[in-house]
Formats: sequence, structure tokens, C-alpha cells
Amino acid sequence: MYPTLFSIGRFSVSTYTVLLDLGLLLGLLLAYAEGKRLLEDGESVLDLGLWAVVGGIVAGRAGFVLANWGVFAEDWIRVVRIWEGGLSFQGAFVGGLLVIAAFARLRRGESQASIWLYADALTPGLALGIAFGWAACLMGGCAYGVLGEGFGHAFLPDIYGVEAYRFATQAVGLAFALVLFVGFWPLRGRWPFAGASFLTYVLIYFAGHLFLEFTRGDEALYLGTLRLSQVLDVVFVFAAGAGLLALWWSGPVVPEPEQAETGDGPPDGSGTDQEAGTVPSEAGVEAQLRQMAGAVVVRGGPRRR
Repeated sequence: MYPTLFSIGRFSVSTYTVLLDLGLLLGLLLAYAEGKRLLEDGESVLDLGLWAVVGGIVAGRAGFVLANWGVFAEDWIRVVRIWEGGLSFQGAFVGGLLVIAAFARLRRGESQASIWLYADALTPGLALGIAFGWAACLMGGCAYGVLGEGFGHAFLPDIYGVEAYRFATQAVGLAFALVLFVGFWPLRGRWPFAGASFLTYVLIYFAGHLFLEFTRGDEALYLGTLRLSQVLDVVFVFAAGAGLLALWWSGPVVPEPEQAETGDGPPDGSGTDQEAGTVPSEAGVEAQLRQMAGAVVVRGGPRRR
């Protein structure tokens, strides 16, 4: 739609790059704020976010190049031209997950935060960054829709600048991402366990993305009747659902409340000598034996020969 934001002589600034960078910046700011709220350590979460972005860009670009190998095999220099567009979101997501897992493992001795707390802290920034990613594709022409007319279609260009009536895939993706971001924002701090926010977002977003992929008109690798990205969407949806069930089933370990040291012992007085760590007196042993004998007589009655 507007692939070039502005030009100065031979120098031009891509709208795709500006929107993508803006989304990354705002996402990192949200990650810092959530890190301070959840972990009281915004700097660590900001560092994690930066490394996750790097891992996501590398893995996302690698996934896009592999999916479009025929194009890049003819011109290798295009592999590093990321500013022209071309990132596999599923590949970027996997790269970011690997960075989060490695970060949590490396900091295991320094912090008690789990990988799920780190993931929850990054979820709002991830949701906002995805929205800006769809906006960047809308301006740059990537992830364009299939040709057609009628409801949901608009006169839009593809990544090569060819304008035609297409399904407005990028606009629908942008609206979907914004709805998720706005919907998840007030739920911060209300999730039942660590990881619930991140896994729920992954489940809902990739489920919607799976159906949105049917409207795309760009080239892609296919496995049967599904695009490779749709197959990965299915994998992410089932993995997120399984993760939610596993975390919910395990539940948080809540220690049982301890009895007070003064005046809150058992009503029958049993166990006080043992819990206090002292040796029971002879009178106490005899009293316990009488109580046990009485209980046997009351329950079973005297035996008849």
C-alpha cells in the first residue's frame, strides 16, 4: 500500500521497517514494565526480550529463506536484505522460544523465576509486536490475500507492487491481533498460574492464524492441502493446549499451615510430646494405653466364647 515512507535523494526509508522497528521498541518497553511488575526485575526481562528479538529475526529469516529457496538461490545477497521484508513468523516464534528456554536455564542459580514467568512477562509485548507486524505487512504488501471480489476484499498490492482486488488478509490479521492485545491487557495479574497467560495467547492466536492462512495468496510450501505454516499452527495450538492442561493438573504446591506453638495443639492432647521432641512420660503412656483399650471395647464389644 505504502511500501516507502519517504525518500531523500537515492536514500529511501521502508514503511515495513519503520513499523516493525516501532513494534519491537514498544514491545520491549512493555516487557520491561511487566518484568518489574511480575519479577521486580525489569532489566533482566528487557535483556531477555532483546535476545529473543535477535533469535526471532535469525530463525524467522532462515525459515522464510528455506520456504522460498527457489527465489533466494538465484540471488544470495537478498538473504541479508531483511528490510525488504520476508520473515517467517513461525520460525521467529520458535527462535524466541529457544532463547527464553536458554535464558531461564542459564539464570537458574541467580533467579527463582521459571521459564513460564519469563514467558508471561513477554506476552503483552509479543501481542503488541504481532499487531505492528501485521500493520507492516499491510503497508509493505507481504502476506497478501488471495484474488477475488466481494465482502472482505479490497484493492491492494502484493509484495511485488501489483495491485488487484484481494482479500484483505493483512487488515484482518491486524484487527485480530489488536483485539487479542486489548483483551489480554486487563487480565494481567488475574491468571491462575504461571504460564497461563502465554500459553492461552499462543493457543488463541495460532488457532486464528490457522484459519487466516486460507485467505493468503502468496507463494508457500504445501504439505498436502495445507500450507507448511498451517501445519506449524496446528502443532503450536496442540502444544499450548497440552501445556495448559499439564500446568493446571500439576497445580501450585501450597504448604500446609503449621500449628501455632502455643495453645493450638490437637483437642485430645495426642502427639504433643512427640511433636515437641520430648520423651513421653510413664503416666502419659499409661493414659494412651487406657484410651486405646477403651476404644477397642466400645467398637468391638467383649468377645464371647
